[in-house]
Amino acid sequence: MNYFEIIGISGTIFVLLSFLMKDLKKVRIINIIGAMLFVIYGVLINAISTWLLNGILIIIHIFYLIKGRK
Repeated sequence: MNYFEIIGISGTIFVLLSFLMKDLKKVRIINIIGAMLFVIYGVLINAISTWLLNGILIIIHIFYLIKGRK
């Protein structure tokens, strides 16, 4: 197993963990970590669809985290 796969699997674990959280803020934070790992993974394997989708998800989660503070 190469380090590309380790990054991808780590992203998967974080995204799965986010579904186990009950607090919406924690869900978003854990999901951001997973999405960041998927962005790195997507760039490493040259998969535009992977890094693009997860990059957009990061922006959406950050937007709602900031909106939730107000």
